[in-house]
Amino acid sequence: MISFFILEIRYICEMNKSSYFIISIFLIVILFSCSEYRKILKEVGYEKKLEAAIKYYGEEEYFKASTLFKDIKPLVKGSEESETVDFYFAYSLYYLKQYDLSAKYFKGFIELFSRSEKVAEAEYLYSMSLYKVSPNSNLDQSSTLEAISAIQNFINKYPYSDYSKNANSIIDELQIKLETKNFENAKQYYKTRNYKSAIIALQNFENDFPDSSFNEEGAYLKILSQYLISINSFKDLQQERFNETIELYLNFIDKYPKSSFQPQAEEMYVESLNLLTKFAQ
Repeated sequence: MISFFILEIRYICEMNKSSYFIISIFLIVILFSCSEYRKILKEVGYEKKLEAAIKYYGEEEYFKASTLFKDIKPLVKGSEESETVDFYFAYSLYYLKQYDLSAKYFKGFIELFSRSEKVAEAEYLYSMSLYKVSPNSNLDQSSTLEAISAIQNFINKYPYSDYSKNANSIIDELQIKLETKNFENAKQYYKTRNYKSAIIALQNFENDFPDSSFNEEGAYLKILSQYLISINSFKDLQQERFNETIELYLNFIDKYPKSSFQPQAEEMYVESLNLLTKFAQ
């Protein structure tokens, strides 16, 4: 198979001898490297495997490094080399984008080597691994909450770390993702015409996220939901419910006087006033 591949390259490069020579050398290097790696995998003991794993890690060949580190882990358990192997094994998984696994092994490192000089970096990478597996805002956000907690713990523990600035910006990003998910959940009640539940859910969202940029739209949706409840109520309930619509509008306009939702909100306010005037007559 390899010889056929070389013949194909030779055919492609027959008009350019220097290209054929370079590619041939490249293939020889690859074949030698693979042969060397397979030989190391068969080694008994851990010394040569550890040396090779560190070499592969330094050359950014993280798959080979991680495979060797995994083989070595049980062999060096309890020894001086265990800290190095566990740390770089987790790091290799991180670079391979196997974030669920890197989170698991960085957490294990933190618990096992709590006094290590590498523990701060491990805690940061544990939180970053959780951040990397945090899903889109339309999916379940339990892992986002876990990531926020881990990153905040890191910032609290190492406020002057070189990693803290990046950690703070990531918390902001995750917070927005979490807000988006919670707001869409609250908004879903309005979309399904469950207006009473929408008002409660939107108010709960505002209580949980008082500084969220979504609160302006949420305040408008509360007015709209209450207005729709009012006009669809029995006549003996309408007066009280239109008064609640007016109260929601006044709170809204006081907080967001220049809102883009103001014209629509004002229409409902004026209509509610007109209907209350008719009730008074």
